[in-house]
Amino acid sequence: MRYFIISIFSIVLFVSCTSDETLSYKVGSDFIETDIQVRLIDTFSIKAGTYKLDSLPTSNTSRILLGSLFDNYFGHLTAKSYLQLSPSSLSIDAEAVYDSIGMILNYDNYYYYYYYGDTTKIQSYNIYRVTQTIEPEEGTTFYNTSTLHYDPASLGELSFTPKPNKSTDSLYIPMKVELGEEIFNKIVDNDINTIDDFLQYFKGIAIVPDTTLDSHVLGFNISTIESTARNSKVRLYYTVNDDDDNENNSYYVDFVLSDATKQFNEIRSDLSSTILDSFEDVEDIKLSTSTDNLIFAQGGTGISSRIEIPSIKKLSEISNTSSVLSAELTFKPLNGSYSNSNSLDETLLVYVVDHKNRVIKELVDIDGNVVNAVLNQDGSEFNSNTYYSINLSGYVEEILQSEYDLNYALMIQFTNYSSIVKNLVIDNDANNQIKLAVKYLNY
Repeated sequence: MRYFIISIFSIVLFVSCTSDETLSYKVGSDFIETDIQVRLIDTFSIKAGTYKLDSLPTSNTSRILLGSLFDNYFGHLTAKSYLQLSPSSLSIDAEAVYDSIGMILNYDNYYYYYYYGDTTKIQSYNIYRVTQTIEPEEGTTFYNTSTLHYDPASLGELSFTPKPNKSTDSLYIPMKVELGEEIFNKIVDNDINTIDDFLQYFKGIAIVPDTTLDSHVLGFNISTIESTARNSKVRLYYTVNDDDDNENNSYYVDFVLSDATKQFNEIRSDLSSTILDSFEDVEDIKLSTSTDNLIFAQGGTGISSRIEIPSIKKLSEISNTSSVLSAELTFKPLNGSYSNSNSLDETLLVYVVDHKNRVIKELVDIDGNVVNAVLNQDGSEFNSNTYYSINLSGYVEEILQSEYDLNYALMIQFTNYSSIVKNLVIDNDANNQIKLAVKYLNY
C-alpha cells in the first residue's frame, strides 16, 4: 500500500511569496512519500510599452492605400501611393481619334472591402506625374517611409464620398486632356514602340489625398495582370470611325501596374499631439505607466505593442526538477476602441524581440508550432469579457532552460501590418491588467 501527498499551490503574491494548501490522502500504513506540486502563478510583474519600427515594407502588397485622418491616440495619419504603369497595347489604328483619359480605382475586395475611418466624409485625390525612376534606394523593396519626387502640377483631381461596400462602385478620376493626347499621338506616330520607350517617357504616377482633411483611408485593388477583376488602372479612350453605324467604334488602351514591386504606399504618422508624442528610434519605448496605462499597435506605421516579463527566470529558483505544464498570457483591448471600421482581428502576430526591439523570431509553442494571439469574444453588448490569449508555454520553457539572461520581450502586431492602417489599443490599468498565468510542476 502507498501513501501519496499531493500539494496544490495557488500563488497569490509573486514567486517569492507563496501560499500553500496541502491535501493528504491515506491509502495504507506503508507509503512512499512523493513531493509532487502543481503551482499556479499569475502575479508576474510585467513591463508593457509601445515602440515604433523604423520602417515596414509596403511594396508588392496588391493594395493601394489612400487617405488622411486624425485620431486622439494615433495622431494624424496620411497614406499616398506611387505606381509605375505600362500600356496593355502599343498598337492604335492610324485612323483613330483621341477621346479622353482617366484613372479607374476599384475598391479592394480580395477578402473584404478595406477601409478605415469615417466613410461618410468627403475626401479629394490628386494625381501627379512622378519625375524620377521608380527604384528603391537600396535593394528591391520600398517602405512606408519611402518617397518619390513628382511634378506639383496636378494631372487630375476628384472630390467624393466613398461607397466601399458597394460591389459595383469605383472611382473615376478624369485626367488632363493634354496628357492623353500626347500619349495617344506618341503611340500612333510610333514614337513609343516598346514598354521601355514608354517608361522612359512616363515614369509613373503618385496619387495623393488632401492631407488637411479628417476622413478615412481606403484600399484599392492593383495588379500587373490586365484581366484581373476590378483591377485599378489608367484608361485611354479613343474611337475609330468607319461606315458601319451598327458597330461600337469605341476602344481603349489600359495602363496597368508594370511590376508588383514598383507600387508602394507611403504611410506617415504625426504623433506630436498624442500621449505617444514621438519616437527617437526603434529602441525608444513608451511604458504604459506614461501613456495612461495603455499600449498600442497600428498597421502601416510600425507602431507596435511590447510586453516584457523579466521575472520568468525566477521560476527556476522554486525547484531543480520541474516542468511548465501551461503558460497563458492574456490582454484586453480597450473597451470602446474598436468598431465596424476598426474591428478586432481574430488573430494577431506575436514576435520575440530582444532588448533593442530587434525581431528574433516568431513565437512558437513547446512543439515548435507558430503561436498567435487569439481573440476570445463574449459577444455581449458591453464586451466585458473580450480578450486575447497567447500560449506562452514554449517561450517560458525556453527562458527557464537557457543558461543566459535572454532579455526577450514580445511584440504584438497585425498579421497583414504592411497593407493596413487599423489600430489596436490594449488596456493595462488596475482592473484589466496584462497577465501571465503559469502552471508549474515540481517533482
